[in-house]
Amino acid sequence: MSAGLALSEDAVFADFADRVPLSGADVVEIGGAVPVEVTAAHGVASWRAVDPNREALVDGHYAVVRARAEDLPLPDESADAVFSSNAFQFLDVSATLAQVARVLRPGGVLHAHFGPIWSAVDGHQLEYTRYDGRDLLFWRDTLLPPWAHLAYTREELVALLSSAVAPDLVEVLVRHVHDSTTVNRMFFEDYVAAALGSGLRWERVEASSVLDYAIEPPAYDSALLREVDEAALSAHWSARRGSPTSVGYRDVLMVLRKPERDGESRAHS
Repeated sequence: MSAGLALSEDAVFADFADRVPLSGADVVEIGGAVPVEVTAAHGVASWRAVDPNREALVDGHYAVVRARAEDLPLPDESADAVFSSNAFQFLDVSATLAQVARVLRPGGVLHAHFGPIWSAVDGHQLEYTRYDGRDLLFWRDTLLPPWAHLAYTREELVALLSSAVAPDLVEVLVRHVHDSTTVNRMFFEDYVAAALGSGLRWERVEASSVLDYAIEPPAYDSALLREVDEAALSAHWSARRGSPTSVGYRDVLMVLRKPERDGESRAHS
């Protein structure tokens, strides 16, 4: 595992720009958030930001495509690169990679950074959840204990949370952990399997367990609070899933390349 992965979206983009020649390139962004002026500064030929939650627009070389990544409404072999920051944990990854493989030109690159993922200490990703008139955010509202989503049953989590927070908040939190479809609930090994089955070739993969904020939950009943051993938790989920399963990975960089056709090479690779 690497402790040096970029954690901010700006740093992730800078890493992408260092790795992939962008001048004159046609780029697709999944989970579009890179500003128009940044793409212009790098001289891209076109930038298509694909996001189902943004309004469609066209502004010169830059376009927002209001669509799901699993259903990319883009022509075959129309992109030199696909970039994504903090989106893959929300997607059907196999379906998305199939679309990426279709729209990339031979030799084109996918550069995807994502996290926190389900195998992380905060993989429940408390976000897009409202309580008392505001959005709850996992890095600010550290209401859930470490490993809340993997180490506690629903009943155990209800009992623990009820020892320190209001009943209506308990309901919101437990529903988020056990019923929310916000994140895809994939473990690290599931991403690896999806990548290996995509037809794209591994170029680079890095993973980090670094937590860049403090988890400071309320004063829950210590008799109900668990000290989680990661090795034991990994063994538990390996047995439950019937395959080796790691826990602890929180940020992942995945760089995949579409194979060249025989005798071809691309300038933007």
